[in-house]
Amino acid sequence: MFIENLRASSADCHKQLELNSLSLALLSDTVNQSIYCTYLARLYRFVKGFEQYVYPELGQYFLNINDRKKAQFIEGDLKAHHIAIDKDTLLEEALFRDTYTDVYVAAGSLYVLEGSTLGGQIIVKHLQKTMPSGFVNTAYFSGYQQRTGSMWKEFLQQLTALPQSKQQEQQIISGAITTFKIIDGLLSNNNEKVIAYEN
Repeated sequence: MFIENLRASSADCHKQLELNSLSLALLSDTVNQSIYCTYLARLYRFVKGFEQYVYPELGQYFLNINDRKKAQFIEGDLKAHHIAIDKDTLLEEALFRDTYTDVYVAAGSLYVLEGSTLGGQIIVKHLQKTMPSGFVNTAYFSGYQQRTGSMWKEFLQQLTALPQSKQQEQQIISGAITTFKIIDGLLSNNNEKVIAYEN
């Protein structure tokens, strides 16, 4: 089955991302506001650009694509902590155009982003347990909240119907692997800075 092959083929890269030092810090007992905001700020560099440059190409294949946008949730979460992202650190349009050259490769990336909503549920529970009681700004990791399961199933149905050949299936797998690696690289960038708003 295609989805099972996709999951198996990208498993190593997925695991590598989970073992990223910042990913581990986010799920540690010592997680704090700085770790949380740094994680979101780095992830935003990819999410914002992907939604801006690639989502328009996916609209005819994923009927509710605009309902799956999440960059605004990251913006809101960071703003609640008085954190701004240096716009100069956002990934350039050329990277998205050169990397996601067709709908199949792009769909592989969407698989990674949508799959993260499942893990987000675990992260939210962890943050609620380990962070101060007043910490409530977890809109990004909360994803679709009670609709997370149904949105994921709907996405998988649309993704499964997309490829019409083994080659197209392989392109989707390639897109997923590439995206895992890009995000892992962003989270590993120790030079990334988080900038506070001036009040």
